[in-house]
Amino acid sequence: MQENSLADRVQMLEDKMALKELVDTFSLVSDRKDNVAQASFFTENGTLISIMGETTTTFQGRKGIEEGFAAILEPLETVYHHNGQLLTTVNGHFATGYSYCLATLIGKEDGRSYIRTIWANYQDEYVKEDDRWLIGKRIATVAWEERQEINH
Repeated sequence: MQENSLADRVQMLEDKMALKELVDTFSLVSDRKDNVAQASFFTENGTLISIMGETTTTFQGRKGIEEGFAAILEPLETVYHHNGQLLTTVNGHFATGYSYCLATLIGKEDGRSYIRTIWANYQDEYVKEDDRWLIGKRIATVAWEERQEINH
């Protein structure tokens, strides 16, 4: 078993904290429906893959991710993300992560309001560029979803 220096262990903790902040800040920006800021959390050639049942959608590059988020968020009035566990493994300037998210989406369709609750998990690959962690690839898989009409 290789022993890491105190400096290495501190760096590992700092990287893990930065990754947690990246994931949580991304969700906060999502709640504001700021698709430009959302895309900025990805590398220039980043990839977002969304898996919802039999449907898989891929957005490539910051511009593609920005446009994809704009289309997804446009019909929504309110968005809330609640992040759960985040497990990360750091290896130099690369890292992987796995996390859970509960998203609550409120929108309108055909003049009717609805609430949609999504239980999802994220499999992420991160890259540290210019001393900043970014998402290189995210696979967002919807594990369960509920939707109901609401009056408000």
